[in-house]
Amino acid sequence: MADNQNYSEQLPKNAKLFSILSYIGILWLLGLLIAPEKTSPFVRNHVNNGIVLSICLVICGIIPFVGWCCEVVVFVFAIMGIIAAAKNNYYTIPLIGEKIKILK
Repeated sequence: MADNQNYSEQLPKNAKLFSILSYIGILWLLGLLIAPEKTSPFVRNHVNNGIVLSICLVICGIIPFVGWCCEVVVFVFAIMGIIAAAKNNYYTIPLIGEKIKILK
């Protein structure tokens, strides 16, 4: 999915909520496991991004100094994802989003 591509279909009831929660820590598990909208391509896109960002945060947290600076970049990417989800847009994480797809 391209950046800023608007979700043209009617969103399921709580899809936007679960998409936004996907970027807040480990709350992507809610969209992956318990959300009734978990099969929606819109929710799956944002849950995938949340998983990738969580993995990046863990890796960055292990690496001293440089990794801690990279956490700021990951935080900015999460904010960008939250804004995209709130606007009903698909979001691809810059630099790594096209290369890493956890959910198909």
